[in-house]
Amino acid sequence: MPTSRRFAARMARATAVVAATALVLTGCAVAQGTPGDSPAASSTPVPGGVLTIAAAADAQPQFAMANRAGNWSWRRLVFDSLIQLNENSEPQPLLATDWSYNDDRTELTLTLRDDVVYHSGRAFTADDVVFSLQQVQLPANASQLAAVAKNIASVAATSDTEVVITLSAASDSMFDLLDLTPIVDSETWAQAADGKNIVGTGPFTWEEWVPGASLTLEANDDYWGEDGPYLDEVDISIIPDSTALQSALKGGAADLVIGMAQSDVIRLADDTEYVLQNAGGVFYPFGIDVERAPFNTPEARQALAYAIDRERISDQVFGGDAIMTDLWWTPGSPGYPTDLAEHYSYDPEKAKELLQASGTAGADLTITYANLPVMKSLFEIVQNNLTEVGLNVTAEALDVPDYDKRQVEGNIGQSFLLLHGMVGFSAATLIDAMPSIRTGNPSHFTTPEYDKLKAGVRAADDKTREKALTDLSKYMLDQAFSNIIAVAPQYHVNSARLQGIDVVSLGSVVATDAYLSE
Repeated sequence: MPTSRRFAARMARATAVVAATALVLTGCAVAQGTPGDSPAASSTPVPGGVLTIAAAADAQPQFAMANRAGNWSWRRLVFDSLIQLNENSEPQPLLATDWSYNDDRTELTLTLRDDVVYHSGRAFTADDVVFSLQQVQLPANASQLAAVAKNIASVAATSDTEVVITLSAASDSMFDLLDLTPIVDSETWAQAADGKNIVGTGPFTWEEWVPGASLTLEANDDYWGEDGPYLDEVDISIIPDSTALQSALKGGAADLVIGMAQSDVIRLADDTEYVLQNAGGVFYPFGIDVERAPFNTPEARQALAYAIDRERISDQVFGGDAIMTDLWWTPGSPGYPTDLAEHYSYDPEKAKELLQASGTAGADLTITYANLPVMKSLFEIVQNNLTEVGLNVTAEALDVPDYDKRQVEGNIGQSFLLLHGMVGFSAATLIDAMPSIRTGNPSHFTTPEYDKLKAGVRAADDKTREKALTDLSKYMLDQAFSNIIAVAPQYHVNSARLQGIDVVSLGSVVATDAYLSE
């Protein structure tokens, strides 16, 4: 059954987007609802009320610079960014009102709003932009775009309302960076990690966080936007179980749920009481630490790749909505090597042969994953597949903060399941931004050849991009240190009475214009 072309178009959010009609994908996409499908919808915003959100992952204020699942529910409510990319990857103004490049695209000048104040009452200035961009560059802040930010040679506040960013080399990734970077308060940022003093310029203020349980936000009466926020308050409850998330939505305890398993989402797809919000696409890699025996050879890791039934994962975890690909790049994006997309077809006999040849038949393997509904579902299938080829597989399920801490430290475990909500970025951005494959990846994979091939992708133009990306892909597939087992959409689900809600920036909720219809 052909994949929805609408979904294919969403997945190709690279700088140069391939027309959706050119994509040839497989699967059966879930139809996405839109606000207003229900008779209960109201076209006139209703002020007041409390928005209740149930989320599978807890907030991670210590990693506010990172696009992580625990931050999707609140980051765009508390913080603003400089710009916001629309569906066509075109920048729209937020804290920045105008921007321009010099002729060789190595200098970007931003003009800023002059009417913005932080939740503390202090005026927002260009110095805060300089500070925030510097924070992205620091490894401790765990931004996926830290490597992109390192291309910034200097950033200077030339006035209170103007910033000049000088790049080491021209880059197509700067607007991705400006979209995903929250502008934080330089005076309070050092105290933000414990969640007691989170200060932004966004439409809601951070009021109370009970780790692992709840987060309360209140409307910012001094917000700079012309309209909104309409809501008085946003209450976020942490519910890691997908069935419980669905029950909260159906029972009216939550107006919006984040992190529900795809199989549960599908059950609501045709119900007019609920709306599926496209929250972007996600790469799901299965990584292996190449420094740990016995899976420290390419042959042993290739065996794992052949053993995994990706079609079963698509059908059982994502309702047939996943794209069958082994590649780390946005499907349909410029240079995408389609011929390599299904390099590792499901072949358990081939897997057994490689395990035998590499001396890993019957070996023990621990798989570490974050305790989220979708990751548990993925683990169960991967465990079953690898057990069928003779491996002894055990689970290590970690709470999301513990898992993310290990990821930042670069030492997750012997093998691990990851998720990266980064579908849409160009390959040139992904090689430096995707945690599974960038420098310092948790597989500890690094070779001179790998660095050379990545440099070729960064330097490629329209004529050389396809060959450069094909050469890199072949090498990565052969080394098999990171195996993509699914590329799938993700959805947040809300009740039809919730109007004006938006989802942007790879899963982040925007509630500036949200209201609860009567």
